[in-house]
Amino acid sequence: MERLDIEDDRFWQKLLILGILLNLIACFTSDLGLDTHVKMAVDENGALPWGDLRPETPGQSDAFDGGERVVLPLYELSETGIKTVALVTFFGMVACLYRWSGVRSATVLSLSPAMIFSVARGYEEVYFAVFAVLALLLFTGVLSNKKRPLQCFSGGVFFMGMAYSKGFTDAQGVLVGAVLTGAAAFLWGLIQESGRNGTAWMARPHIVGAVVGLSVAVLMVFFGLLEINPTLAIIGQQPLRYASALAFSLLDVVVIFTLFGMVMWPFVGSVLRALKGINDSKIAMMTGYISGILVAVVFYVAALWTYEASIWGAEWPGVVWTMGNNGRYITMLFLPFIVLMHFIRKHNPVPSLDSPQSKAKATVLTVLLLLPLSLLASVHGQTMWTDDAAVAMELEDGEHFLFVSEDTLGMHWLYTFYAPLDAEENNITGHWRSTNTAWEKDLNSTLANVDTIVLSPEITFTPSGWNVKTSGESDFLNGKGEWRVLTRS
Repeated sequence: MERLDIEDDRFWQKLLILGILLNLIACFTSDLGLDTHVKMAVDENGALPWGDLRPETPGQSDAFDGGERVVLPLYELSETGIKTVALVTFFGMVACLYRWSGVRSATVLSLSPAMIFSVARGYEEVYFAVFAVLALLLFTGVLSNKKRPLQCFSGGVFFMGMAYSKGFTDAQGVLVGAVLTGAAAFLWGLIQESGRNGTAWMARPHIVGAVVGLSVAVLMVFFGLLEINPTLAIIGQQPLRYASALAFSLLDVVVIFTLFGMVMWPFVGSVLRALKGINDSKIAMMTGYISGILVAVVFYVAALWTYEASIWGAEWPGVVWTMGNNGRYITMLFLPFIVLMHFIRKHNPVPSLDSPQSKAKATVLTVLLLLPLSLLASVHGQTMWTDDAAVAMELEDGEHFLFVSEDTLGMHWLYTFYAPLDAEENNITGHWRSTNTAWEKDLNSTLANVDTIVLSPEITFTPSGWNVKTSGESDFLNGKGEWRVLTRS
């Protein structure tokens, strides 16, 4: 460590250049992610042409029930277009951070394994991060006190933009939510400024953070018990498993992706101590905003794991390993964390990423420990053996095929065939069956129009009446093994 001049900006500039290069390399080495393939297949009516990801009959797709989902318009672009938009947005964030905060925070963002993972796969985390920080700045009015109602409404639009990006609401819901959240932020500010009795706590960041965090936790459980959507409903349906998922989610979201992945652990102690001694309404509002989102993400990720494990019949807690990357959602708070530390330093010169003081060695050590993960996310990337299988099928216009795999992410993998087959233009229909269903019998009944089968690597037998047309090997990170394409004898 002594050989590295960690106080020299040139050292950090070199790491920043490395981070930029790794993001560029990742876009060339990585296929789009499973969720991105699904979103690219959504039609103009918001339906999935080969059936919803969560079919009503477990273990089999239903092309007549495409569900209804909202996706960002950018998913109408090609793979190159999706990655280009993500890269431009991400590099814009890095440039703004470099100019406003400093080279160290910009470097940490550029080297974030979670961000490299997301940008290359076309995920929304980069847009979440932009929406999250813009909403924070507008809700709190830290940049300007002019036109506060308009600022709060605009902040609500960006805040609801996160929900829209995730598919939780449509355009109308964004407007309604923007009005409600904007009004709440505006009224909060008015009450703070009124100076009435009983409002002093609203300027104490640690109290506001605790109150908002606890309130969000209670609301998440309440919404789950009300079953406002299938994912959160699992809280009431499987409370014990959800409780264990919550513990794993805390470890994944808070410890792995926040404290370690965003290099926040060297500063969290001093920041929390400083917050207790600060009396500032805007910093208090920032703290509540960050606390609320952090708690919401932890509770949501736990619900997602529990629900998906339930519908897939997946082993518990093994599914946590499969879906552990959901903790990347919390990267949306990296920029708000930097903003919060910036304003805290106006009251108390605590260490921060761009002014680490006694935390300099711990910061550099953490960044260096993250480098192997950054390299893995960049150089290896996402691979899809289904690309080769799609080419090998040689399907003609109007044909059907069957994909057979285990339940976990089965429908997601089905949609990785959609783009390579140019399915919309060629009117190709894909079907999915779990290995736990009687899919062989279906081939002579409900799937009689299927003349091609793709078997995932975990299936080693060949059904009678079918021949192996071609096969190939999937890599280690995709389960390793031989995939096969079969045709009727």
